[in-house]
Amino acid sequence: MKQLQIFFLSILTLTACSKNKLPDGVLDEQRMVSVLADLTVIDGYMSTLMYTDSLRISGKNFYATVYKHHNISKETFENSMKYYSSQPVLLDSMYSRVARKLEAKEKVLNKIQMKEQFKKVLSK
Repeated sequence: MKQLQIFFLSILTLTACSKNKLPDGVLDEQRMVSVLADLTVIDGYMSTLMYTDSLRISGKNFYATVYKHHNISKETFENSMKYYSSQPVLLDSMYSRVARKLEAKEKVLNKIQMKEQFKKVLSK
């Protein structure tokens, strides 16, 4: 009986470990969150501009810059997105982390902007 319990426990352990292994060409969660955060910034910037054909071309370049910065290809991002999209609960938690990351960046930028404005007021 004890051997049977050990057998089932080892099977359970092996299956749990295999679920954590990512397929080839898929970014780990932390890198994916960083890429998604950067792409969200690009999307936000592009949404402030008037849509033209040149913006569409520039947008591709912006995305390519993000991929290059993270040392990934467009295909790697798309494979990763497809993988994480098949796990909506995980993807939702990743987007929550993206939002927190962007909020933290926004706070830092707001502090810098306030310091700059304060310097201008003092220099007058």
